[in-house]
Amino acid sequence: MNTVELSALDGRDPLGFLATLGLLRVLGDKVRLSFSDTTGCAQIHSAFQNTDDIACALRDIVEATDEDAALPTLGPKFPLRPAPPSRARDAEKTDESDPMRVLRPAYGEYLYDRVEALGSEAVMWLSFLMTDLAVDPAGRAALTPYMAPAGKQAVWTFFRKSLEVVRAEPSRLTEALTGWRRVDGFTGEYLDHRVLRSAADHPSGKSMPAGVPGATWLATQALPLLRVTGDGRNVSATLWHRHNRRTVMIWPVWKPALDIHAVQALLDHPTLRPSPARQGRPIAVEREGLLPLGVFDVYGAERQPIEGGKSAGVLAPVHIAHRPD
Repeated sequence: MNTVELSALDGRDPLGFLATLGLLRVLGDKVRLSFSDTTGCAQIHSAFQNTDDIACALRDIVEATDEDAALPTLGPKFPLRPAPPSRARDAEKTDESDPMRVLRPAYGEYLYDRVEALGSEAVMWLSFLMTDLAVDPAGRAALTPYMAPAGKQAVWTFFRKSLEVVRAEPSRLTEALTGWRRVDGFTGEYLDHRVLRSAADHPSGKSMPAGVPGATWLATQALPLLRVTGDGRNVSATLWHRHNRRTVMIWPVWKPALDIHAVQALLDHPTLRPSPARQGRPIAVEREGLLPLGVFDVYGAERQPIEGGKSAGVLAPVHIAHRPD
């Protein structure tokens, strides 16, 4: 078994970590994952000899994806696509711009039934994208907190946009592993706070987003490892926690080479829950229990609002302290 370190997939960064999880999922059961305790970068343990081999495997997955699809192996029918403007819609059941966004009562009687007819894999994906155990401010079944749509963005476009870029420019998949290059106008689906660039940051003097398509595509593929649930009103998901009126994503980086099943168990481990909130204290996790799991550090992120925007915001890092044993 070979070990390949991926210099662009920094596990300390929210997009880097999510992209690493997506890579693990799409490469399959014969791959194991760890992180360097000196650089924080992802390490893949497998039969792959180098990053070129891994990038080639990713290109094969993209090329095998139906030309009209948004997700590998699912075909063009899921996620449900926004209908053309001239087509009539049932406004009481679904959002006009996205048939996946339904009022909570319609989740089971309308959306689930439509998706179930598409097969078990579509049902599986649906269960990781949204839940009727929580509602958004409009009373719709809540999306996973890993999605923060803005403007005309739909569930379909969340997956489709990055796929279109990496299909047109396969080199973006290599860049995801070895060195990120930002693309003007690409939002990165708001999984990366650095996508926001002011006019002063851009040579043209224009304010525009600049995301990383390859890493974003990989991150979108991670969602089936991150269950979504709710408490009747508020949505939650694997790695997301409420702390002193804040909703924070907290994740580990670890040294042992773990397969996909062990990774899922680790991500759900209660040790990653933040310690009870105390006035004036930072968000912290208990050190006790982390080392036996092979975890050498934890990191965090939360949604940072976008000025003038209507989305939940971009994922931005926050410090997670270690409480002593």
